[in-house]
Amino acid sequence: MPVLTFKVDPHSAQRIRANARAAKSSVSAYLRKVALGEGGSKPTKVIRRKHPISGLPYNAAVRGPIVTDEEIRAALADFP
Repeated sequence: MPVLTFKVDPHSAQRIRANARAAKSSVSAYLRKVALGEGGSKPTKVIRRKHPISGLPYNAAVRGPIVTDEEIRAALADFP
């Protein structure tokens, strides 16, 4: 993700931080909302589950494409 930086005087920095605290958000989220007009979006829901085969954690709230066993074997065929 690209990082944007800019300089402000100490008084402006204090005002930005105070406004972010008043909005109950981070400075980054506050500036993004003010600059882009993004508002009212809900945070992404995360449901942590453990994968039954690999045992690794994953987000069960995200419904990704169903991958078949044949597709997995084809993808791993070239893997050494």
